[in-house]
Amino acid sequence: MSAGRIAVVLPSRETFTRQKSGAVALCARDFARFSRYAAQIDILGAGDCDYGDVSYRRLEGWRRWLRRDRDAYARAVAAEVGVCALVEVQNRPLTALALRRAHGGAKLALHLHNDPQTMDGSRRLSERARLIEACDAIYCVSDFVRRRLLEGLADPADKAVTIHNGVVLGGPSAAKEPIVAFTGRIIAAKGVAELVRAFAAAGLEGWRLVIAGGDPDGLLRGLRRERAALGDRFGWLGQVSHAEALALLGRAEIAAAPSVWDEPFGRAAVEAMAAGAALAASRRGALPEVCGEAAVFVEPGDVRGFAAALRRLAGDETYRRRLQAAGRARAAAAFAIERTAARLDAARAGLLGEA
Repeated sequence: MSAGRIAVVLPSRETFTRQKSGAVALCARDFARFSRYAAQIDILGAGDCDYGDVSYRRLEGWRRWLRRDRDAYARAVAAEVGVCALVEVQNRPLTALALRRAHGGAKLALHLHNDPQTMDGSRRLSERARLIEACDAIYCVSDFVRRRLLEGLADPADKAVTIHNGVVLGGPSAAKEPIVAFTGRIIAAKGVAELVRAFAAAGLEGWRLVIAGGDPDGLLRGLRRERAALGDRFGWLGQVSHAEALALLGRAEIAAAPSVWDEPFGRAAVEAMAAGAALAASRRGALPEVCGEAAVFVEPGDVRGFAAALRRLAGDETYRRRLQAAGRARAAAAFAIERTAARLDAARAGLLGEA
């Protein structure tokens, strides 16, 4: 890569295809497409990519199975980026630190998509202090993530900045159906089991719960009784493409973000708001920050509370329409990709000496 290029480095295990893309990869793609630096950006990763609207470079031959080498990927990145101007590491503190050691010439930014206090290389205070020292900037996807990064630390150079993820507005439109939708990975932390139980307890005749996402841990197998009781009022689409997930949200009257962990941002929640689905969300992590007044909030894990919220949304059309309109407005005002990409570009311009 030549001088003036910007390298966006995906985690080595991140999927990046139309049928299956990780949230980090989707965000990197959107930011690249809508950046004023689009012609200068190369996305680097270890997997396949079949998107034709971004420049992608696949790194191969770096794995060393006979000996575990956590820096091997970073060295492969360093060899690939050459004399580029800026390297942005997505969500991997250890990779950022290894790159600083292997490639000292370029400006280095870490783009944090998760709570740094739960990640390798940034759990401890001393590790986070080292990150702030090593990086020229740290982009945080929410104020929640930024607070967690800086807890107990000073940031005199203001390296840590909040840059919310964005979504592309104007997605597929369809007539709304009596559907409660969930999109995302079906894992315990996402509160899917609690959502299924809440929907069953809500007793919403004429409504369906439709879930779209992979089930890597077989969580739905443990809900056989609840699924059997719901019958055809429960639907699981399995792993779907991002476009198919957005289409489901476009049809759904209601969407759920029932996370029982500290959601660092909540892309699915923003996509639900943008699609005009009335949102029921957990009061956890960054979800209150992201959703604002455009969601009804429930304490995480509160099945009865979630059931009550679903009953209200399903039974009160005026309230549901008001929340749907508020969600669309909030998504457009705060999370339109043109707005968030411009904020990221402003941070890039400062690093590149263009501000």
